[in-house]
Amino acid sequence: MKNLYIFLAIISISIFFWSCSKKEKNEEIILAEEEEEEELPSCVDYTSVDPNNLESYWELFVEDVKCSRGGPNYDEINKTVILYFIVPTAETVASGVTVDHAGYSTYAGYCNSEAVNIGVIEDYWIDYTEVQKLWLIYHEFGHDVYRYRHSSNPKDIMYPSVARSDVKINDFIRAKELFLKRDFEGIEYINCD
Repeated sequence: MKNLYIFLAIISISIFFWSCSKKEKNEEIILAEEEEEEELPSCVDYTSVDPNNLESYWELFVEDVKCSRGGPNYDEINKTVILYFIVPTAETVASGVTVDHAGYSTYAGYCNSEAVNIGVIEDYWIDYTEVQKLWLIYHEFGHDVYRYRHSSNPKDIMYPSVARSDVKINDFIRAKELFLKRDFEGIEYINCD
């Protein structure tokens, strides 16, 4: 019987220490979450966009360029701005046609300094985080407005893939600053000649 009491005492002590160490680990996780980086200052409010209205992203971009760089005013330069959602039809899906990019611009946009012409695949868009949406739409503006080619650096907005879902707003703001200043490594331009 004495052995049983010793055994139970050892089990009780083990459970106590195990639960304490588990509690400490949970507290460490909570502290790590609380230590999130404070949002970098920006002259525009990235939460002001309406995810259902792509034109609101254009308005944000135009304002961002004006207040971050002092201009130019792309609303005055780009007289035709066509932004639209693409919804693949059942026929296109059944025929095997697949969309390999979440968004795209066309020659009608990036080789015409007065036009912006961008399509966004709605099925992808609705699954993206707010930061991914900003990343994608600025990427497409990079093609149409700045005539940027793709970058080989995943930290650049012009990288040919949408940012991961865990990318934070500060990652976007840092990349956007280099993007607007035309100051990222490996920058190349689309040749429209």
